[in-house]
Amino acid sequence: MSRQAVLLLFVCLMMAASGTADVSPPSVPSSPPAPSQGKGDEPTPGVHVRSLGGNGWALKIDGKMLIFDYVGRTAAPEGTPPKVRNLEAGYLDPGELAGFDVYVFVTHSHQDHFDPTILEWQGQVPSLKYFFGWQAGADSAYHCMVEPRAHEQCGAVEVWTIDSQSDVPEVAYLVKVDGITIYHNGDYRGSYVEDFEYLHSVTDHLDVAFVIGWPYPEHQHFRQAALLADIFAPRYMFAMCREGDEDKGRQFAELLAQRGVGTPVLYAQHRGAEFLCSRDATE
Repeated sequence: MSRQAVLLLFVCLMMAASGTADVSPPSVPSSPPAPSQGKGDEPTPGVHVRSLGGNGWALKIDGKMLIFDYVGRTAAPEGTPPKVRNLEAGYLDPGELAGFDVYVFVTHSHQDHFDPTILEWQGQVPSLKYFFGWQAGADSAYHCMVEPRAHEQCGAVEVWTIDSQSDVPEVAYLVKVDGITIYHNGDYRGSYVEDFEYLHSVTDHLDVAFVIGWPYPEHQHFRQAALLADIFAPRYMFAMCREGDEDKGRQFAELLAQRGVGTPVLYAQHRGAEFLCSRDATE
């Protein structure tokens, strides 16, 4: 093997050993690179991911906006000036959503996952559908996925759930849209070995996965995330942490990397942080 080949192999091994990606300046994508070039040197469309604080995320995929566990309330320190409440700052204004086909997902009814404000968007956003992990109402725009391992098709979006039970019903979502497969864990903590086996019958990979970023190896949330990475090898994994606990995301990413997880593990250092996740697997 030539000296150049040995050097290249060493660099590749060093890159593979690093599983974390930090968020830098506000609204600047983290380490995920820009999309690769496709035929005719046109960029391959990607998934724009925006942190909405805590468990909340907005994913822009072409003309669609997928919103998970959005909560507009925030516990700002006393005396802190109110933030501009737009998407760039990590808040949702129905005026900014009006040009998209909007799909809103709520895993369960706890106040750090469900904000009734989202229901006020009806009449303001022309194309709007809701998915709930419990019987939230009888509105025709509501898709209440209450059965174990429920499945729904809604236009271009196909949705599966796995469920667990705390003091309220709760689900994790698997969503397929425009060739992208997304997992959002919510607070799901169920029979994950069997449930992941079930989801593996639906898909053999994940493009984007949102998991609880708890840096405690003995906790089920950590074990779930490690197994999810082993089975589905997500192209991008996001560590969800409570606002104010963002540093736990870094610790979580480091622990997964130490265990040999090669998936890039991203975490938002602030509400409104933006990422660009390429559809290509060439990174």
